[in-house]
Amino acid sequence: MRTELYSCRDRSYGAWHRAPSIARFIDRTQAESLTMADLDSVLFTEYDHLGKVPLALVEVARDIGQDKPAGVLMRLAQLANVPAYVALYTPTASANPSNGNWTDIECFRVQRLWPQPEDGWRRLTPSQWAHALVRIRDWQMRRFAVREAANDPRY
Repeated sequence: MRTELYSCRDRSYGAWHRAPSIARFIDRTQAESLTMADLDSVLFTEYDHLGKVPLALVEVARDIGQDKPAGVLMRLAQLANVPAYVALYTPTASANPSNGNWTDIECFRVQRLWPQPEDGWRRLTPSQWAHALVRIRDWQMRRFAVREAANDPRY
């Protein structure tokens, strides 16, 4: 396993994703609906709070100019049939206004891994990434809303 570059895990993304912070960019109700679980300090699962339905996998890291290997994440997404992304963030020099323990985020480099993998990175503002998370969530919730049981009498 590779050596850690930092002795302390940066929690800026976790602070940014919390409702009081992300509500700067999207409606408060939408901010409250964006629920995530930190699976290993860098892999986040966007999920539906009420049904606990996994909606997307997001590998998150501080942007230091790297490419982020995420082959396992992509394979997990394929098996679970949920979208997967890598989101690399650049911190600002100032603290997050809703949690002064961590820096705020200046911008993101985002790449979709699954489905329809993207060849390159997109640069997004925090507002654009917040809105993208809402769109991903809404798209996935519509996908899962009309599920029929395997024993449905029509089959």
